[in-house]
Amino acid sequence: MRGNHCMSKIGSDILKRKHVKSHKGELLPPSIQKTTIDFVKKLEKSGIRYLIVGAVPVQFYGRERFSRDVDIALFLDQTNIKFLFKILKSERYRVLYPLPQEHKIEKPENLLDWHLLKLKDLKYEGTLDIHLKPERLGLDKASLDSSKTVELGRTKIIIPAPEDYLITKLISRRPSTHDFEDIMSTLLNQYQVIDWKYLEDKAKELSILHLLNYYKKAVERKYGR
Repeated sequence: MRGNHCMSKIGSDILKRKHVKSHKGELLPPSIQKTTIDFVKKLEKSGIRYLIVGAVPVQFYGRERFSRDVDIALFLDQTNIKFLFKILKSERYRVLYPLPQEHKIEKPENLLDWHLLKLKDLKYEGTLDIHLKPERLGLDKASLDSSKTVELGRTKIIIPAPEDYLITKLISRRPSTHDFEDIMSTLLNQYQVIDWKYLEDKAKELSILHLLNYYKKAVERKYGR
C-alpha cells in the first residue's frame, strides 16, 4: 500500500483545499459521456481492463475541464484482443485513424501493430482516442492495481491514481494545450496525498524526473512557506 511521502511543507492556503475535487465529468458534452459509458460497458463485458486518461481524471483531481473527446488506455493481450476487434467491426463505430490506406484492420493481430485508434461513435457522435500501448503513457500493472473508481453520469468508471495520471500528462504534454494547467492543478490539489516516492521513482525510471521537479517547484514557489 502506498505511503504518503510529502517532500516539503506547503502553506496553509493549500492545506485548506480539498484533496480531491469531484466535478463528475459535468463539462463533458452529453454525447461524449454517453459514448464513453457505453464503450466502457463493452470493455467490462469483454473482460478488457482499461484506464480513462486525458481530460477526464483532472476533473476529479484538479480542475473543471471541457473536452470534446475522451482518451482510454487499454491493456490488451492475445486473448482479449479479439473482443476489441469484434467491437470495432460492429456497425456502431467508424475508425477515423489509422486511415484505411495506411493500414487495414482485417484481423485481431493487426491491432497490436498500432498504438492509437481514433473512433467515431455513430450512435451518439462522440469521439474516442483508444491507446493500445499503455506503456507509452507510463501505465503498467501497478497502475491498474492502484487505480481509482469514480462516477461519470452515475456510471462507475476507472481512472489512474493521481501519481500515474501525472505521469501520463508529463509524458504526453504538448505545447499550446491544456496539459500545463492539468498538471499544475492536479499537483496543487493532490499535493498532500501524493505518494512522492512512488511518483519520483517512476518519473526517474521514465527519464522525466526533471519535468516533475520543474512543476513541483513551481507549485512550491507559488504556494509554499
